[in-house]
Amino acid sequence: MALDVGFKRIGVALSDPLRLTASPYCVIERGSNKETFERLLSIIEEKKVDEVVVGLPINREGGLTKIGEKIKKFAEKFQAFLSERGVNLPFHFVDESYSTVEARELTKSLGKKREAVDDVAAALLLREWLEMR
Repeated sequence: MALDVGFKRIGVALSDPLRLTASPYCVIERGSNKETFERLLSIIEEKKVDEVVVGLPINREGGLTKIGEKIKKFAEKFQAFLSERGVNLPFHFVDESYSTVEARELTKSLGKKREAVDDVAAALLLREWLEMR
């Protein structure tokens, strides 16, 4: 499962069991961390997710941006939340610097009108991670 974490929404993408493809799954409107974590946990349980990929924006010097630091803290809190519930999954972080821009261009080129492209951005992150493996 890949997450494109934003302040208002989180894009979720999933891979097939053989880890060959990455597909947009859904966009979650963020509530409190607890509400958001519960929704993500339900997807993890329903889809039998065994790894989580999180996109982090990286600056030109190769470090995390301020937003990237907030996203990393969110991911760490989510991982702790999962651990408290007996769900221990590895988390992987990938550079997401241009994923939303690429997702917008992709959906536009396909002739699709979408306000929220967060799940497409998450699918691009997941595809990149799968290819790096």
